[in-house]
Amino acid sequence: MNSDGLTEFLAVVRAGSFTGAAKILGVSVPHVSRQVARLEERLGTKLFQRSTRSVHLTQPGETLRRSSEKIADDLEAALSEVSSAQHNLEGRLRVASLSGSFADQVVGPAMNEMAALHPNVEIVIDFNARQVDILSEGYDFAIRAGPMQDSGLIARPLSSRTRVAAASPEYLASNGKPLYPAELKEHQCILTHSNTWRFTEKGKLLDVAVTGRLNLNSGQAILDGCSRGLGIAYMAIGGFGKTLSDGTLTPILNDFWHTDRSIHILRPDRRYTPRRVEVAISILEAFAERARVHEIQTIRTLL
Repeated sequence: MNSDGLTEFLAVVRAGSFTGAAKILGVSVPHVSRQVARLEERLGTKLFQRSTRSVHLTQPGETLRRSSEKIADDLEAALSEVSSAQHNLEGRLRVASLSGSFADQVVGPAMNEMAALHPNVEIVIDFNARQVDILSEGYDFAIRAGPMQDSGLIARPLSSRTRVAAASPEYLASNGKPLYPAELKEHQCILTHSNTWRFTEKGKLLDVAVTGRLNLNSGQAILDGCSRGLGIAYMAIGGFGKTLSDGTLTPILNDFWHTDRSIHILRPDRRYTPRRVEVAISILEAFAERARVHEIQTIRTLL
């Protein structure tokens, strides 16, 4: 049977819309609509219930989805196996990543390593704090920090982060050095996305509400403000660079710093994962582990 339109049909299923499918396939929306319409005409049935806001599978569409996704996965697996046998990765890899120090120190270098090792792979990385829709926007996986929501995606732990509090010597000389997290309420704190800072006290979580006149979402801006004596900063240790070791900033509240395994790789829950994706994730994990070992060594020198 003629399989024209099946690729477009699966793209609409995975993206949840004709517009998203067109973006994934790199074609126009009318092209996707025509191909799906021709497929429906050949099969003699409607595959989607369409409205102005949403697209839903009909029962025949759901039956076709189950069968065709298995076929598509098996085909991609077979093609990848042949390619693997020739030691040749190819195709496009699309990654959505958080920005900041972890992206600069781990994600960027890891994906550059991927590019150097596998010259036939095209790599596109979007460093953005925006929560992308992996399926509809055609990403192979995303790297995100913070609590993971139930999204139907597979969440794979990638790295932990230790948050460190620090201030400039000038700020501490003028305002005093807090000895307990609760004392931060009496200080100027440089805020980010939240005015609640999480610490650990004797193995228990301790959340402290803080205030400040600076609210920034850039690690470099936070570091600059802290170095100028404008307040206390509390962020992942990687964001401080060499300022803690060279004396530009003074670490404080050392016994209360909090570590969480908050960075994850999110990817679609599919039966088959392309080999280029598996290799990219493996390289990321190796770079993340290397960074984590370095972080542990750095923390030991500061305690």
